[in-house]
Amino acid sequence: MRGRRSLILVGLIIIVAGVAAVLLLPRLLKPARPQPAPSQEAPPEEGETVTIVVSAQNIPQGKDITEDAVVLEPWPSGSVPMGAFYEAQEVIGKVASTFIPRGMPILESMLVEPGELLPSGGPAAMQIPEEKEVAYALPISRYTSVAWAIRAGDHVDVLLSFPLVDLDEEFQTILPNQQTCVSPPEGEECTSGVQGRLEALPNGWLVSITPSEGQRPRLVTQLTVQDAVVLRVGDWRGTEQEGEGGQGGAGGGETAGEETRPPTELPVTLAVTRQEAAILEFARLSNARITLVLRRTGETGQVPGTYPVTLQYLMNTYGIEPPPKLPYGINPPVETGGGGPAE
Repeated sequence: MRGRRSLILVGLIIIVAGVAAVLLLPRLLKPARPQPAPSQEAPPEEGETVTIVVSAQNIPQGKDITEDAVVLEPWPSGSVPMGAFYEAQEVIGKVASTFIPRGMPILESMLVEPGELLPSGGPAAMQIPEEKEVAYALPISRYTSVAWAIRAGDHVDVLLSFPLVDLDEEFQTILPNQQTCVSPPEGEECTSGVQGRLEALPNGWLVSITPSEGQRPRLVTQLTVQDAVVLRVGDWRGTEQEGEGGQGGAGGGETAGEETRPPTELPVTLAVTRQEAAILEFARLSNARITLVLRRTGETGQVPGTYPVTLQYLMNTYGIEPPPKLPYGINPPVETGGGGPAE
C-alpha cells in the first residue's frame, strides 16, 4: 500500500516538473533583448562640446551665405547661444541680415531668406544681441584691452579702479584746507597757510604740523560689468562697405600688409544693458581707470561677484607685513611705482 502511494507521489512530481520545464524552457532559450541606446536628450557632461556653424570670415550685411563663408567648429555645449545652427547646409544660400564678424556663431536672427526685406537700421544696431539692450563705446589702449587681443564677438568683463581722496564736505575740495587768519588774539602774530594740527612735543613745545605733500589717493579696484559683448574695435565708418577682409585687427580695418604705427587709443563698442551703460559712463566721466578683461571662448553669463581690492585687502589676504624700520638701507634706494606705463 505504501509502495503504491510512493509511486503515485513520484509520478505527480515528475508530471509537475515536466509541465514547469515546458513553460520555462522557451523563456530561458529566448535571446536577450538589446539594451536601448542612451537617449540623445541626456544632459551634456561638463566639458562636452557640440559642433555649430561659425562664420569663417567677415560677412557684410546683404551678402549671400556661401559654403566658404562658414565653418563647423566645436563649442562648449553649455554655452551654445540660442538660435545656433548645427549643419552648414541650414545656412548656405540664405542672406546675412546684419554684419557678422569672423568667428561669431551664426544665429537665426542674423539670416533672412533670399528676397526678404532686410531689417532697417545701421550695422551696429542690428548686431546688439537680444539679451542686451544698447551699444556703448569707450576708449581703450594697449594695457586696457589685453594688449589689443580683443576682437568683435568676444565677451569681456570690466574692471574699474578709483583713486579716492578725502574732501571737505561743504566745499567739496581736496583736504587739507587753506586757512587765513582773520582776527588773531591781541599781541599774537597772524599766520595763514595749510591747515594742520597742533601737537605737544616731549619737551613740552606746542607745534603746528602741516602735510609735506598733497593728499595721496587711496586706490580701490572692483570687477563691475560682466559678460559685455564686443561689437567692434575701431570706428564704424565704412562698415557697410567692408568685404571679407573686414576688421583686420585692433586698428579697425587697415589694409593687410600696410605698415602702420601701433595706435595709442581706439574706441571699442560693447553691447550692454542700459544700467551697465550708465555705470560705464559714470566711470569714464569720473576719470576712473577702465580695464577690459577677456573671457575664454564660450564662457557667458554672470559669475559670483569679487571682493573690492585695496591695499588693506592685499596685506590681509596674502599676509604681507610692513618691513621694520632699520638704521641702515640700500643705496641707491629702490624706485617705487613701476608697473609699466599706465596707458
